[in-house]
Amino acid sequence: MHVDGTNSRASSITDSAKNVEISNFSRASKMVLDIGEMAWHTLPRNDAVLREISTSMEGLSPDEAAKRLAIHGPNALTPPKKPGFFAKLWAQLNNIMIWILICSAIVVCALQQWIEFGLILGVVVINIAIGLMQEGKAEKAADAIKAMLSASAQVVRGGKRFTIEADQLVPGDIVMIKSGDRIPADLRLLAVTNLQVLEAMLTGESVPISKNLKPVKAASGLGDRKCMAFSATTVSAGQGVGVVVATGDNAEIGKINRLVSQVEVAKTNLVIQMEILGRLLAVVVITIAISAFLLAYLYAEEDPVEAFKSAVAIAVAMIPNGLPALVTIVLAMGTSRMAKHNAIIKQLPCVETLGSLTVICSDKTGTLTKNEMTLVALRTSAAQYDVSGVGYAPNGSFSHEGVNVSSDEMDTIRTILEGTVLCNDSDLDYDGKATYTPVGAPTEVALITAALKAGLCVKDLKVARPRVHSVPFESEHKFMATVHATASSDRSAKTPVMYVKGAPDRIMPMCDGQLSIDGKSKVPLDRTFWERAQEHLSSKGLRVLAICRGEVAPGEDVSTLNPSVLLERPASLTFIALLAILDPPREEVIEAVKVAHEAGICVKMITGDHALTGLAIGKMLGIAGDNTVVTGPEIDAMSDEKLASIVNGCNIYARASPENKLRIVNALQNGPGPMGKLDGDSIDDDGPPKEFVRRSMMARESHVSVARVHNQTSVTVVSKLDAFIPSGQRHVCAMTGDGVNDAPALKAADCGVAMGITGTEVSKEAAKMVLADDNFATIVVAIKEGRRVWDNLRKLLIFNLPVNFAQGFTIFWAYVVGFENSPLTAIQVLYVNLVTAVTMGMMLAAEPAEPGVMQRPPRRMGKRLLGKLVLWRCVFVCALLVCIVLGCYHWALTDGIPLNKARAEAFNVLVFGEIGYVVTTRFLKMSTFHPRVFSGNPLCFASMLLTAALQVFLTYTPGVNWFFNMPEAMDPIQWARAAGAMVVVYIVVELEKALVDPVMMPIVRPAMDWVGDHLPAFLLSGNQETGAAAVDIALAEAEKKKTAGAEQC
Repeated sequence: MHVDGTNSRASSITDSAKNVEISNFSRASKMVLDIGEMAWHTLPRNDAVLREISTSMEGLSPDEAAKRLAIHGPNALTPPKKPGFFAKLWAQLNNIMIWILICSAIVVCALQQWIEFGLILGVVVINIAIGLMQEGKAEKAADAIKAMLSASAQVVRGGKRFTIEADQLVPGDIVMIKSGDRIPADLRLLAVTNLQVLEAMLTGESVPISKNLKPVKAASGLGDRKCMAFSATTVSAGQGVGVVVATGDNAEIGKINRLVSQVEVAKTNLVIQMEILGRLLAVVVITIAISAFLLAYLYAEEDPVEAFKSAVAIAVAMIPNGLPALVTIVLAMGTSRMAKHNAIIKQLPCVETLGSLTVICSDKTGTLTKNEMTLVALRTSAAQYDVSGVGYAPNGSFSHEGVNVSSDEMDTIRTILEGTVLCNDSDLDYDGKATYTPVGAPTEVALITAALKAGLCVKDLKVARPRVHSVPFESEHKFMATVHATASSDRSAKTPVMYVKGAPDRIMPMCDGQLSIDGKSKVPLDRTFWERAQEHLSSKGLRVLAICRGEVAPGEDVSTLNPSVLLERPASLTFIALLAILDPPREEVIEAVKVAHEAGICVKMITGDHALTGLAIGKMLGIAGDNTVVTGPEIDAMSDEKLASIVNGCNIYARASPENKLRIVNALQNGPGPMGKLDGDSIDDDGPPKEFVRRSMMARESHVSVARVHNQTSVTVVSKLDAFIPSGQRHVCAMTGDGVNDAPALKAADCGVAMGITGTEVSKEAAKMVLADDNFATIVVAIKEGRRVWDNLRKLLIFNLPVNFAQGFTIFWAYVVGFENSPLTAIQVLYVNLVTAVTMGMMLAAEPAEPGVMQRPPRRMGKRLLGKLVLWRCVFVCALLVCIVLGCYHWALTDGIPLNKARAEAFNVLVFGEIGYVVTTRFLKMSTFHPRVFSGNPLCFASMLLTAALQVFLTYTPGVNWFFNMPEAMDPIQWARAAGAMVVVYIVVELEKALVDPVMMPIVRPAMDWVGDHLPAFLLSGNQETGAAAVDIALAEAEKKKTAGAEQC
């Protein structure tokens, strides 16, 4: 009957395939959809599974397999569309700073100023080349996943066994798997023999999963679907038979591939702030250039061509040609420093993003923990002994209630652990240096490590008590047993001893007694005591095993022992102890979490492991909070709005699928965000634009009105609109992980962090940062570096912008006050832009972190590089330099000094004024009248000396001084004025720093606020999802819901 039904379905599929070949493609598409959406783990029996997919244990016929291959396609992942070279080149060109430089080059080329044209074009090429080298790597996450798929598979087709290429598998194929195989497709298991599959890279489960044939509920997580085997996971023990139910993109790993390909990478705040800076610079430069042209043409009555040349000269002088390269250098230096601390940055802007992090979402297995199972507790009838040490290295000790055990207790512990060594099929290899390599099941290796901590010699013990028989572990029975020969007291006979290790509920029925408190005799079994002890240990998230022993009865044939015989055997064994095993947190991670909390950063754990295990680790790390744990199935049942409402309050997520991790990251990124104080809340630091805050408040008010109209609608609207509160109030999220299951969330996070040693290539390619040492603590070091980079970028702007503006305004005001000739020539201006600014800018890029950088709260998302303090300092220093340069230039002309020598003086006064200013810029607010100015940055004085030496070289070297329009050497009095200008700039700016908060800012702040309120919105906001445009969308959606709610009422 079953065969007829199967043949009938096969015939139906054949007819369907023929129809596909002719015209009815939609029907085939529907079949693909049905198979992909079927909850195969819920079907109760093998015949139901085979009937549903139209196959049998004889397998598909070759013809049927070919037809299904035509319908479903190869068992391969769809590769993502990769950008070509020109797309990458356009991505580098499509930058407003680059466009400003290109426009400058075009204009000077039209004016046939070839030297200036060559220099500006060279700057453009260098910037683009650096960008291509740093950012031009194509996305490889999907390729890495594809490489993980099995190359071949053993299948049954037409009743015969074949080995075929894995990409030829189709739904309905019968596949044979064994220990060591990589599973080639998603399988519903039909038969298993001690089958264990390592799924850590997919589910986060830290130990191999014992497979069975029992169906589970539809909502069960991947880790609980024990009747399934998933593509790209590895068989660690046993063998099995399964039917292919999903291939290629329909397999679980294919779903991850689609998620990785579909996740869009958001712009970092640095990129947005540089766009804002570029727009502001463009507006300022164009405005000043137009003003200069009109001034020269109408006021000075110059020829239009000459007036245009003057305007171009001023514009070129004000453009910070070296700034894009300097920003890249700052980020690259930060990247280099991080690499020395084992944090490898793949995308430069990510360096700055680290300084804004408010939350780190971390995978548990292999990230917060070492992914090395460890015996952490030993429960005997006398006491519970705690075991210290993490991982497979046998470093640790035994204690009871915080006190190291006595020698007598240690003897008892060694006796107990002898059984765990003998009843064990695994081993621990030592290379003689520092590396311990597990061989076999992680749980068993943990027991060997504990025995070594206790001082047992594993090899000698196995030689002294050779194994004579064993009953291997089977997932169906959940125990293993071994029989060992041992000498009797008179050494005249051999008395075999049997050890049984496994699940306590399976072991206890075999026992009629337990080891006494002194460990020397057998007493009646207290079953209630052991059940409570097991429950207590399990409640802490520990994996609990039991160990028992007993002598084999005289004349009993041990060769006949098997699981059934042991279960039917009269209870006669002695219950020895409970063994509590865990993959505990790394010791250094506990301290790193404390530092993160001090820096205002929340740490959340997202794992595929069990809820109790996750909670136990969370308590050890200090992140458990109110002990709330949310599981993957619970997240699946939540709306996005509900998830957003609980995501801040819960720090531990268990049984999380890839989709769950992605939703958690998105919920954090969409707000509501951190409620505490943030760096950037100061009135002079500037968070998001005021207009954006106002529009956001309108959105929230719209939510309130919707709530009054229709209560059900309000729940939906509130969380969506909370996503559009000011961008500083949403979380900046890092996601750490090492498995394939982490890849989508790694890519979606503001900063994805992959593990370099244990991490898969998939996770490394999807991440923006890779930890070479797999140490969570390295993230904290990287965060500190990210905060340092932000500070140095601000120092760079606060130095570079006033210097560039001073050049342009020097030429501009020279026309205004009526000088016949410009104080600076075009080549001198370009030299300052490209050489002196870059030389001293690199010095600022190397500045160490300022004191207390990790005691600050996280930086507010959307905080501007150009806050009021930075803008005021730019205006003040620009005015100071313009006055000094024009004053010295006028002084020189008044003294009858020739034009070229007067220009030489103006040139040197400007550069030496920069040297005086750059010293003050090392600290934004702290004074440099302090010994700290002489330490921390060896490049500081080297850069200043190099800049001064270059000025002397340019002024006195024949040919070179002619090229820079300085054919005559300067007089000593001119050098004195240049040196005096350096000292004056330094002293005046230091005085300004002392007075800026109590005196200057209260005066200039209202004026800056007024200007900010009247500037066009596009100049102050970035093109991002949380910008004003997104708020407009939210307002429109809210209005629609309001109208719909009113109609329903």
